[in-house]
Amino acid sequence: MEEKLIEAVQKKYGVKILNRGDCEKLSEIILEQTNENVNYNTLRRIYGLAQKVKTRRDTLDVLSRFIGYKSYYNYVNELPHEVSWESRLNLYELIDKNDTKNLLLFLENKAQSSEDMVLPLINLIREYLSARKINELNILFNSDLLKKNIITYNQKLIVGNSIGILLRSIQLNKHERTALSKTMFYRTTIFEIFVDYSSLNGYYSEFSHLLIKKRDYKNKLFIRCLLNLKAYLNNSKITSIHIKNSALINLHPVLRGRYYSNFLLGDKKSELQFFNIKSLVSSNDLFQSYYEPMVISIVTMNTEVKYWLITQVEKAFEQKIYSEPHYINTYQLMKTHYYAEIGEKKKSKDIFEAINIDNFILSYKSFLLYFYYSLGYELYETTEMNELMKQSLKNNPYKRLKYNYKKN
Repeated sequence: MEEKLIEAVQKKYGVKILNRGDCEKLSEIILEQTNENVNYNTLRRIYGLAQKVKTRRDTLDVLSRFIGYKSYYNYVNELPHEVSWESRLNLYELIDKNDTKNLLLFLENKAQSSEDMVLPLINLIREYLSARKINELNILFNSDLLKKNIITYNQKLIVGNSIGILLRSIQLNKHERTALSKTMFYRTTIFEIFVDYSSLNGYYSEFSHLLIKKRDYKNKLFIRCLLNLKAYLNNSKITSIHIKNSALINLHPVLRGRYYSNFLLGDKKSELQFFNIKSLVSSNDLFQSYYEPMVISIVTMNTEVKYWLITQVEKAFEQKIYSEPHYINTYQLMKTHYYAEIGEKKKSKDIFEAINIDNFILSYKSFLLYFYYSLGYELYETTEMNELMKQSLKNNPYKRLKYNYKKN
């Protein structure tokens, strides 16, 4: 950060500082504009014209005030925002010019300079989506730049959630959906990350039906499980899904949990197969494996499965195994439903009040809020909870939820 300050001072001075004369002149200008002195010999050391030593903090403060900041502390804290603003302006200018080649170069420069390219990338994708520039989006999605730089799960999580939530409000036509679904980046970083449970009757279902027909789409088990949940929520027929045990071992824990959760959507005989999940769960992936079963046990109001899951998770807690807040808060939601179902209202209230709904996974949040508010209304019977439950039901227009609402 100190180097950037030195560059900014030179930029304001107007010419490159190359000799003692430049340092003397700069010292005079600083004194004139700030009424504070920075000795020309100090400036010589700063600009590498004399033996370099550590720059004193009060000198950094004066230099910061010279370029318009209150102090060096103020400069350090404000600069990242200003760099971000300038970067965004450059990005928007390139978008406005529809300059795909230079946009990719802009992002590549971000990656090479170790700056965060995720936020500019999100801005670009959202701008393209809002303008329905699907061809430009696909050029970006197919670029080597994204293959090389968007590689960690956290990066994909941020991009997927930031873009997925926008798709709820943009009505893409069939041609646009088909074009988007052809790219691997859209499939793995947006569609499979932002699993939109509130839109299984809407755009997310349309993408699901498109992808399951594609020969080159490898994650069809994922979609089959989602379509079964959609069927259950709409009181339609569930399709039987069975895969070999040898294949189960290689599944991601969340997908494995999704597969076993399908058995909870059928009859009691089918439900027994769910408990086989335990043999494939380790302490390293316990919360990932049981996340989907926790959600589905809430949806199906399955008290027995809730109790079984609580015993598994509590054993993990005893062994000092913990997890991310979104898993913990979903577990608490399941637990508070369990205690309400067995009539222990006080326990249910105590856990309910510990839930932080902001910690729900974004793609699930709108869906889980229905079950949060419906239980909140059952526990507290307030007008506010009833209104929130009704609004949440509008966001999740499934026959089964509407029936349960009317019944209660």
